[in-house]
Amino acid sequence: MKSLFSLTILIFFSCANEETKEDPLLKVLDSEKIEIKRVMDQLESHEVQIRYSEIFREEDTLIFKDHDFNLDDNRYFYPASSVKFPIAVLALEKMDKDGRYTITTPFYLEGDSSSTTFKREINKIFTVSDNQAYNRLFEYLGKDRINTALHDKGLKPSRISHRLSTSNAYDLETK
Repeated sequence: MKSLFSLTILIFFSCANEETKEDPLLKVLDSEKIEIKRVMDQLESHEVQIRYSEIFREEDTLIFKDHDFNLDDNRYFYPASSVKFPIAVLALEKMDKDGRYTITTPFYLEGDSSSTTFKREINKIFTVSDNQAYNRLFEYLGKDRINTALHDKGLKPSRISHRLSTSNAYDLETK
């Protein structure tokens, strides 16, 4: 009986160690770094939710392997600058469907002092995470169109409800 118990404990710890090796997210979260330990010791107060996606290539195919920690669909998750990616894609999609504009078409928004292009604004989103570039594309698309498109693409439950880092972030009307 003692041997069976010892074998069970050995298998349990072997599996636990193997899982940590395979899951890069768990490996990082198990770190001895004081900053990580401080957060891990107070998960509720920090409202930690993490999804880390590994991307693998097999010939011409991309494979995504998600690693989740403490995800809860019933708690709000602030996506920070990750909202910029779908806005850029939706702007390109709208421009393509419209046909009147190209990526180099100059445009300006009411209240802006200079014109810009879609290419310039999308480049700024991805090179320096520019909030104003995001806001210009948000204005071009409009909140309702953004959220309808996200839901039509199956990205539920999600919504983009405001501009970033501006005094009119929650104004209902777009320019």
